Amino acid sequence: MSGSGNAGFDDNIKELKNMPSLPNSPLDRRRFISLATAAAAALAAVRPLSGSLPAQISELPAGARAGDWPMFGNNIRGTRSNPHETIIGPSNVSQLKVKWTFEEAEGFSQSTPIVVGDSLYFTAHDGHVYALDNQSGTQKWKFDAWEGIQPDRIPLAQSEFRSNMLGGMRGSVAYGNGRIYVGDATARFHCLDAASGKEIWRTVMDPLAGKHQSLISASPIVYGEKVFIGLSTTSGRSHIACLDANTGAVRWRFDTLPDPEAAGGGAIWTSAALDPETGVVYNVTGSIHGHVPGPMLFSESMIANDMESGELLWYDQLRANDPFDLDYSCHPMLFEATHPERAAARRRCVGAGSKTGFHTFDRDTGKHLWTAAVTNGGAWLNSTAYGDDKIYMVSNAAAGHRLIAQSATVALHAWTGDVLWWTPNASSIQGAAAYANGLFYQGFRDGTLQALDGETGEPLWTYQLPAPRRGGIVISNGTLYTICGGTNSPPYAVHAFGL
Repeated sequence: MSGSGNAGFDDNIKELKNMPSLPNSPLDRRRFISLATAAAAALAAVRPLSGSLPAQISELPAGARAGDWPMFGNNIRGTRSNPHETIIGPSNVSQLKVKWTFEEAEGFSQSTPIVVGDSLYFTAHDGHVYALDNQSGTQKWKFDAWEGIQPDRIPLAQSEFRSNMLGGMRGSVAYGNGRIYVGDATARFHCLDAASGKEIWRTVMDPLAGKHQSLISASPIVYGEKVFIGLSTTSGRSHIACLDANTGAVRWRFDTLPDPEAAGGGAIWTSAALDPETGVVYNVTGSIHGHVPGPMLFSESMIANDMESGELLWYDQLRANDPFDLDYSCHPMLFEATHPERAAARRRCVGAGSKTGFHTFDRDTGKHLWTAAVTNGGAWLNSTAYGDDKIYMVSNAAAGHRLIAQSATVALHAWTGDVLWWTPNASSIQGAAAYANGLFYQGFRDGTLQALDGETGEPLWTYQLPAPRRGGIVISNGTLYTICGGTNSPPYAVHAFGL
C-alpha cells in the first residue's frame, strides 16, 4: 500500500517494527497496543478485512444469530444491550403482556436467562440448569450439577466440593457453538450439549474447594475456542482463568490474591468483557472478604489481562483499604464514547459500576477518565447497561428512609459522565438491567418491572411481578424475559412478555 491515505498506517507499522519483540514495561505494552490499534483502524479505513464478519455479528459466539441473547452481557463487550431488537420500542412497549410463565424450578434464580434460536437457558439455586422452549415455556431438559454428590460424607479439607453450598448456582450460562458453559458453587465448571443437556466435560477449578470455600458466581464469556471465567473464595486464592472450550483444559490463570498467606480477596463475582482487536480481557474484583481494613493488592480493581497469555497489562484499584465493602458490584462494559461537541472525536472506554458510582477508563492505557456518583450509594448487582452513547445506571441509596428515594435511575453521557436525566425510584434494585431499541429495562426488590424511554427517563410500561426480582432482564426478538423470586420468596418463575 502507498499514498498519503495510508500514512498513519505506515508510520505506526514502522514504530511497531522498531519496538522490542516482547514489550516489558507497562508503558511499552500500552504503546504497543495503542500503535497496533491505530494501525488496524487505518487499515480498515483503506479496505475491509477480507472474510471478516460484520462487527455486530462477530461479537456473538458461533451458532448465535443477530437478535439472540447468548451470554450474560448479550455480547463479548458486556453492554447488556441488544442492538438488533427492532420489534419492541417506545411506541408500542405499553402493549406488552405476559406470554407464558415457567414455575417448575425449586429454587430462586439470580441469573440472566440466555436466548439462542428457539431455546432459553437459565440456572437456579436448586442446583439445575434449565432449557425451555422460548415460544411456549415448556421444559426441554434440565441438568443436575450435583447428581451423585454427597458432600457431608467427605472430610471438608479433602473435599473438592463446598459442602454448605450444595445446590446453589449464582452465575448465568453462556452459549457457544452448540454448547452451554456454566460454573457451580463447588468451583467446578461444566460444558453441556445445548440440545440434550448431557455433560461433555467438567473441570475442577479448585481441588480444595471445600477447604477454601470456593465457588463460581461469575458468568462465562465464550470467544472462539476459549472460555473466560472467574473464581471466588472466602479463604483461598481467587483467580481469573482461560479454559479450552473443547476440552476444559486450563490455558492460563491469573491470581487476584498474589499473597499465598492472605485469606480471601479480589473475588471475581461477575462476567468479563473482551476486546479481541487488541487481545485484552477485562475483569473487576470484589472487596476483601470479611471486610477487614487491608491493604490487599487487586481487591476492588479493574484488571486488564492479555487474552492469550494472562499477562497483566494494567490495573486500577479503587481502594486497597476498605472496611465498608464498597467494591465493584457490576460487570465491565466496553464502549466507544463520542465527544459532546466534536462528533468525529471518539475514545475507547471500559467502565463498571461500584457501590460508590460508575468508573470509566481508557481501555488501552488504564487512564481514569471519569467517575459518576448520583446517590449516597451506588450500582448493585449488574444494574448498568450501555446503548446509544449513554451509560444507564440504577444506583441504590445507602440508607432507607420513607422520604428518600430508595434508588435513582440515570443516563450518563459516555464521554463526560454528565447526568442527562435522573428519575427516583420507590424501591432498590438487586438484579441485572438491560437496554434495547431506545428503551431501558429495570426491575426492583418490590417486584416492579419497568421500561423507560432511553432519551427522557419517562416510564412507558410497568408490570407488577408476584415476587421480588433477582434474575436479569433479556430482550430478544420481540420478547422480554426475566425471572422473579428471592430467598424464601416464591414463586420462582420465569416470565416472558410479548406484544
